[in-house]
Amino acid sequence: MSLLTLSNEVLICYIFSLDTISISDLQSLMVSCRPLYNIIRESDELWRLKFIKRWGNFLSQTPNSYENVWFEWTTMRSKKAKEVQKAVQNMSSVAYPLGQSPLIVINELIAGSYPIPEYVQNELEEIIYDKKIRENETTYHYARDVLNKVRISILDKKWRDFMAQPESRKSLFEGVALISQWSTLEHGKGQTSLKELENSIEKITDRVKQLLELEVGKVSCASTDDEPKKKSLKILDSINQVMFNELGFKKLQNCYNSDYYLYCNFQKAFERKEGCPEVLCAIYQEVARKMGVCKADYCDQNYIGAQSVDSVLLQMLDHLTDFMWSQYDEYGRDFMRDDLLFYVRLKCSMSPQNPNIITWYAEHSIGLGIQLDDAIQLLQNYFQSPEYKPFIGDLFSRSPSKMLEECISKLNEQKAEIAAAKTVHHRPSSLKFSVGLVVICNYKKWRRNFRKPCVIVSWNVKFQESKEWKSNVTSDDDSDHEEVDEDEACSRTKKVIPSQDQPHYHILMVDSDADNPQFQLNVPEETLELLPAAVPIAHNKIWFHFERFDGRRYVPNAEKRAQFPEDEAVTLSLIG
Repeated sequence: MSLLTLSNEVLICYIFSLDTISISDLQSLMVSCRPLYNIIRESDELWRLKFIKRWGNFLSQTPNSYENVWFEWTTMRSKKAKEVQKAVQNMSSVAYPLGQSPLIVINELIAGSYPIPEYVQNELEEIIYDKKIRENETTYHYARDVLNKVRISILDKKWRDFMAQPESRKSLFEGVALISQWSTLEHGKGQTSLKELENSIEKITDRVKQLLELEVGKVSCASTDDEPKKKSLKILDSINQVMFNELGFKKLQNCYNSDYYLYCNFQKAFERKEGCPEVLCAIYQEVARKMGVCKADYCDQNYIGAQSVDSVLLQMLDHLTDFMWSQYDEYGRDFMRDDLLFYVRLKCSMSPQNPNIITWYAEHSIGLGIQLDDAIQLLQNYFQSPEYKPFIGDLFSRSPSKMLEECISKLNEQKAEIAAAKTVHHRPSSLKFSVGLVVICNYKKWRRNFRKPCVIVSWNVKFQESKEWKSNVTSDDDSDHEEVDEDEACSRTKKVIPSQDQPHYHILMVDSDADNPQFQLNVPEETLELLPAAVPIAHNKIWFHFERFDGRRYVPNAEKRAQFPEDEAVTLSLIG
């Protein structure tokens, strides 16, 4: 029996609406014949149900009406899903060996207004929680990296919209909420949820109302006969009572506390009942606003005063960046240097025409060798803005134009490095080991001999110094244990190793005896020996080169297989 013999109602309500009929099934049916195309295409309710079944009620977050457009939204969402999947799968080939997703790819993915960027974010979130994707370390990394950059782009636009509002319309709560979202970009499903924040505020507001009702003995505080000023003071006193006495909120006393950045986050403040003054005042002011009090500068234990919202938020970010810098400067915590760059980037979103902040960001990007394309875009936007004013700095200032030149130069160096990494390495018969093998490395450090497992990620027929391979290994010749880069360490090794003509291997190794345990080394063949039973190497750069550890060896990713095409067969022959 032909489907066309059935009524449209039966087709739509009892056949095409079945959960077993997917969106791709409907699309296939549409191209099978013109009558079916018209029937399916014109059923807005059918496409609405299929959209919600596949992606949830995604469009409910906007007040706009989307009647008679569900076919377009579903088609667009399906197309965008394929684009995102393709971009993630191909990212390693365009970014290896640096591991940074190019901004041009991100911008192409999210080109367009709402809901396109949100579609991309949603699709990437699905990808990183896919069990099969998580098994491939390389793809999983790039999915996360792209997701973080998409979230930054979305929040960057929100910040610019927020900062463009008149001061009278800005809410401290909204600004701190954006900072909280920014600080939890990498937390996946643990990212700050605005809905949860609003629910927490509602609970405090409801409790304040209850307290006021008990005091006046009436249904609503709005029905009191007190003059407005006294009424406002009574509301503020009740907020103080609920927040600081009943719920136990307290101010973080020391902005250089080792966990200071946590206390600048709404979510953590609600969990720990402790936060920096700006966070607590934002909560206080938002509850007061919901109670009808628009002016609430003071809250118990915290005084913000008559500062503008912008100045309070920038002050908060100044504390954050000062804290990050002190942690890096005093204790050498490299991850704090990366976090510092992250929050300086937020300052750029808040002050896109401040050349000092943009050049600061560009300088850090150059130093770390990351996010150079983003720094270039910010600098170019600064020069092209209608509000552009020539930079006037002091004797020691680096001008935006100079920083732009340096960023472009550094980015070109990286592009050349990516191109060079595509060179195919054919194995000589004399080479003993291969990429992906887990071996033992015998090396000296602090005048002691060590034997540590490591994984081989590449090789050269003879010793070659390479700028991209840096090491935090302490040289045996350094009695003060000063950290040196690997190029210098390798040149010193020449004094010890009789011949540099033997093959050398780039390895990843973890040394549990070191303060900074993750090493990338260039070692001679004679220092390595095959490990009978392979063990996993807990190094955070594994994903650059390998998809996974299969229990016997590390499985090279597509880029590594193309670079060393004969090595996989040799690795399998060596491990038996």
